[in-house]
Amino acid sequence: MVDFSKLINKESVVKKSNPVEIYNDLDRSSETGPLRPSQQTILEKWYGSERKKSQIIKLHTGEGKTLTGLLLLQSNINSSNEPCVYVCPNIYLSKQVMAEAKKFGVPYCYIGDDKALPEDFLNGRRILITHVQKMFNGKTKFLLDNKSISVNTVILDDSHACIDSIKKSFTINLKSSHDLYKEIFSLFSSSLKEQGEGSFLEIESGEYDTMLPIPYWSWIDKSSEVTKLILKYKSDQDILFAWPLIKDSIEKCQAFISGSSLEISPAHMPISRFGSFFDAKQQVLMSATTQDDSFFIKGLGFSVDSVENPLT
Repeated sequence: MVDFSKLINKESVVKKSNPVEIYNDLDRSSETGPLRPSQQTILEKWYGSERKKSQIIKLHTGEGKTLTGLLLLQSNINSSNEPCVYVCPNIYLSKQVMAEAKKFGVPYCYIGDDKALPEDFLNGRRILITHVQKMFNGKTKFLLDNKSISVNTVILDDSHACIDSIKKSFTINLKSSHDLYKEIFSLFSSSLKEQGEGSFLEIESGEYDTMLPIPYWSWIDKSSEVTKLILKYKSDQDILFAWPLIKDSIEKCQAFISGSSLEISPAHMPISRFGSFFDAKQQVLMSATTQDDSFFIKGLGFSVDSVENPLT
């Protein structure tokens, strides 16, 4: 007779949290070899150091940035059993990352046709691989503010491209043919004319290259009227996804108008609205470039230390 008590009392296998050891144990394709020295160096530095809330990782193109990020997230899943997400700049690159995860045997999930967040992600069983537009928009399935889904670690891959998309998520951009463009142009016509009659007339005639800012003092004075105007069109595709993010702070926005378009965006990006990212236990930006990283401080609330001391 089988003694099941021995099986019940048997200690569960402890999951490894060292990302290098995790890689060695993965059920990966036979053609994959050992980690590259640059990958192993980054992972050992990250795993062996004090875990920072904000971390920047820089690897040259072709050095295996994707696998490094996947192993980092798998390490945190194994140690916390909490949700972790890998965010790409677009849907095409997210599919490439999924292919890499499959190749190396890293368990992952994605947001399917039903657009619901997968249970394997929410329960901290698999890495969620998605793209920036899914996570950062006013109708996000990750929810906003204090309703946001709690996440252990978020990686933004190709972070500069991701940040450009995050900025756009807060922006209303309208063509001159839109009725709201016409109404706002009419509302501020006198203020625009005061800045330069020639430029005003060019904008009025539809000149593409001529642009003027709506003066901030005039914008603040008429912010209630602007809010009422936008509210009429909040279901329009050009407004739908940005409206929930800026509807309570129109007076803090800035607006630029040209003969072809109108752009309304916050003067300071309220990234804290996206609690799944902002309140994550660790935020990791990965980049293959050496561009100006100052926006990580101003726009994403990263520490100066994280920008001055990236893992490279």
